[in-house]
Amino acid sequence: MSTPAPGKRAKAGDIADRSIALHLSGPEEVGTGFRPYHRFVATFEGAGGGRLRQQRDILRVGPVVGVLAYDPDAGCFVLIRQFRLGAQLATGAGELVEIAAGIIDPGEDADSAARRECVEETGVAPRALLPIARFLPTPGVTDEYATLYLGLVDSSLVPAEAGEPGESELTRPFLIAVDEALEALSAASDAPFANGFVLIALQWFALNRARVEAFVAANR
Repeated sequence: MSTPAPGKRAKAGDIADRSIALHLSGPEEVGTGFRPYHRFVATFEGAGGGRLRQQRDILRVGPVVGVLAYDPDAGCFVLIRQFRLGAQLATGAGELVEIAAGIIDPGEDADSAARRECVEETGVAPRALLPIARFLPTPGVTDEYATLYLGLVDSSLVPAEAGEPGESELTRPFLIAVDEALEALSAASDAPFANGFVLIALQWFALNRARVEAFVAANR
């Protein structure tokens, strides 16, 4: 590990992302397929005021939504199981536990996309949606930008299978008690699921129970 030059020590800062001045060239098409794949070259200020040049290939996904479907009357979440090739290659467990999620279509707003994805992947429409978080799942390799919601649903209407046939999609919804799902968060590195959308949504829920209760009360 390199030692900082004398006087060059970290200072206190704000916990907020920020823009920087840069020169960006591209996109150059690297390949086409399930998603567009583009190459860019970014040049910006580096260490000591010099110029830093980075060539990066980015998978273009764009804005997406996710919905943690919650039935307050039954005290359960509606999650889904769906096959993901990336997970299969990484861990050998390709049928992931997920929340309903998907891409925002051109001309569609995030709320409408959240409702549509919830219907397509869990089989039920949320009666109310609460935006809970926005995050970048993997900004080193993709421009995917996710907005997460809490959605209030009636779990008694959830089918055993769902998904959008036109997208070659199959989801298997299932119900899990809130306490059981939140208890799985304490398993740390041995948690029985690996999907980041699920982890973030459940952690938000665990930290915001009072806000959830107020939202439920306002949408009876």
